[in-house]
Amino acid sequence: MRIVTKADTGKPETIGKTFTPAGRDPARERRRMAHLDRLGVLDTPPEPGFDRIVDIVSDLCRAPIALVSLIDTDRQWFKARHGLDATETPRDWAFCDHALAAPTVLEVPDAAQDPRFAGNPLVVGPPFIRFYAGAPIRLGDGIALGTLCVIDPEPRPDGLDDRQTRMLEAHAALVAERLQLLAANDHLREQMDLAVRVQTRLVDMAATPGQAVQELAHELRTPLCSTMGYAALIAADQRLPQEPRAWAGSIEEAGRWMLGLVNRLLARPRGAEGPRPQVIDLRQPLAAALRLVHGLSLEAGIRLEDGLTAEPVTAEADAATVQQVAVNLLANAIKYTPAGGTVRLDIARGPDRPGFAVLDTGPGVAPDRLGDGGDAILGRGAAPAVGGGSSGMGLDITRRLVEGQGGRIEIGNRKGSQGGLNVSVWLHSANC
Repeated sequence: MRIVTKADTGKPETIGKTFTPAGRDPARERRRMAHLDRLGVLDTPPEPGFDRIVDIVSDLCRAPIALVSLIDTDRQWFKARHGLDATETPRDWAFCDHALAAPTVLEVPDAAQDPRFAGNPLVVGPPFIRFYAGAPIRLGDGIALGTLCVIDPEPRPDGLDDRQTRMLEAHAALVAERLQLLAANDHLREQMDLAVRVQTRLVDMAATPGQAVQELAHELRTPLCSTMGYAALIAADQRLPQEPRAWAGSIEEAGRWMLGLVNRLLARPRGAEGPRPQVIDLRQPLAAALRLVHGLSLEAGIRLEDGLTAEPVTAEADAATVQQVAVNLLANAIKYTPAGGTVRLDIARGPDRPGFAVLDTGPGVAPDRLGDGGDAILGRGAAPAVGGGSSGMGLDITRRLVEGQGGRIEIGNRKGSQGGLNVSVWLHSANC
């Protein structure tokens, strides 16, 4: 028990009244705080998804106050709140701290008559809690991080009815799922950023094999394996919604592709020629390229269109090189296309050569630059819409990769109201 007295700090007068802070199990506390640290949710801005939940629960339970309360080391912090201005309170005052160990919804019909809470500053002072009901917010291992709770300044001898109790528990489960989804999305974004940086470095390295490059390739294996490992864990987590698991699968696929590029760099003797062309179906490496840049297009707000054909289109080329070239051109198109625009990958057929084309609705190229091959893309009439500038090394290497396959790149401005750029890559026909 503890007695709280009035002080000059403006705390409510509770002389002669007592309240009991919740007990804490050290082992569970360590696990609980580790989960909160991993989620990284404390002190983050309000989010509409959580705000909607407390609004709904307030209405369902006919309670003027509803909160998503997370219990920190020495405070309870409100991720979402309805009917309350405060963003946090001391943990010792928290009803929700008592609810952490409850197997189901903790109800307090009249806090003023409950010896655990009668002297609590939140009972004898604003918001003058009388009725409380809190459903633990539990993760998959059963650890409760806080509660979804409702509060009423009027006592409720009968508490919540069965339907209200079920709805409170169901929405607490939704809060837990949303917290994990946000953490997964943040981690996926970090891993995607890492994947893009590694991919850019690998592209720059691919055309300049040597001892230094081999050493760098060895160093890149560690972040690649880390990215793939984290992505695999998220993709396999059945508790998460399908969308972030699909994104994680895409990152894992990107990691496998980049690791394959690293391994090819390490296996290639210094000064050796590039991979030998073989007869391939262009649709396979191009479809893989679309999957690899899907995350970039989502983040940039770009619609990515698949213009691949239903029937096979064969060419004489190295599949990994075709995929690398397509990824580079698609990523460049996404970089220069404003949000709301479109980037499309089409199969292209010339009179004597198969190939593919990347079309976008970004700025075009000055007419005097159209004959410059890959360098023309750098002559666009605007700064990149996504990210910063570029040295052009990746596009220069892209051109060399195409020429190394006996192909060529053609650049043209698109006609029509949408404008933009049309980059075509022509390869050797498998019939030649």
